[in-house]
Amino acid sequence: MASRTFVKYSLFAFNILFWLMGTFLLVVGLWSKTEKGNLMDFNSMAVDPATVLLVVGALMFWIGFFGWVGALRENVKFLMVFGVSLVILFLAEAAVGILAFIMKEKVKEVVQVHMYESIKSYRDDSDLRDAVNVAQRTFKCCGVKSFTDWQDNAYFKCCNEGIESCGVPYSCCNITLQVNLFCGVNIMDYKQEEFCTSNQTFVPSSNLKEDYGGGKHIYEDGCLDTMEGWFNKNLYYVGGAALGVAIVQVGGVWLSQSLIHKIKVASAGGYYK
Repeated sequence: MASRTFVKYSLFAFNILFWLMGTFLLVVGLWSKTEKGNLMDFNSMAVDPATVLLVVGALMFWIGFFGWVGALRENVKFLMVFGVSLVILFLAEAAVGILAFIMKEKVKEVVQVHMYESIKSYRDDSDLRDAVNVAQRTFKCCGVKSFTDWQDNAYFKCCNEGIESCGVPYSCCNITLQVNLFCGVNIMDYKQEEFCTSNQTFVPSSNLKEDYGGGKHIYEDGCLDTMEGWFNKNLYYVGGAALGVAIVQVGGVWLSQSLIHKIKVASAGGYYK
C-alpha cells in the first residue's frame, strides 16, 4: 500500500498543476471579457469563447484549490470537498455524454443554431472570429451547411457595398502556403440573380464565379457535416481521450480518499478502520 507521504505529495503535485491551469484560463477569460467591455453581458454567452474559458477556469480553480490545500495541510474537509467535486463532475460528464448519444439529432440542431449565431456575430466579437477561423481552416470547411451561409452576415451580404460584399472570410480559402486576408472577397456573381430585390435568403451556390468553383479556391462544404464526419471517423480516439480524462478523475478521487483514510488512521493512533 502506498505510503502517506507519497499519496500526499502525489495529490498535491497533481492539484497544484490543475489549479495553476485553472487560474491561467480564468485570468485569460476575465481579461478577454474586460477588453471587449462586456463583462456582464450574458446575451451571447453560448457563442462566446471567453465565457467558456471563464467557466472552465473557475471550475478548475475551485477543484484544484481544495485539492492542493487539502493535501498540503492534510485537511479532511477540504479533501472531501475535492473528492465530492470530482465525483459530481464525473457524473455530470457521463450524463452529458449519454444524453448527447441518445439525443444526437437534438444536439446537432443546437450546435447548428449556435453556428449560425457565430456567423452573424463574426465581426462583432474578436474571440469568436478567431475561433471560427481556426475551425474553418482546421476542418477545411466554410459556413454551416455551405459557404453561402455567410450571406447571413451583414458584412458579407451581397446587398452591401462594402469591400467584403459577396464574399467569405479568408479562412474559407483553400490556401496552404500563405494566408491572403482578401482571398474570399467578391467571389459570388450576384448579378445573375436579382438577390437584393427578392425574398431569397441566400445567393445560390451556382452563383459562385466561374474561376472560384470546384473547391479549388474556397472550401464549399459546410462545417456542420464536415465536423460530424470527422467525429464519426475519429470516434475511437475521442472515446480514448474521454476514457483518459475519466481515469484521471477516478485516480484523483482514489488519492483523496486514500489520504483521508491515512489521516484518520494517524489521528486515531493507528487503530482507525
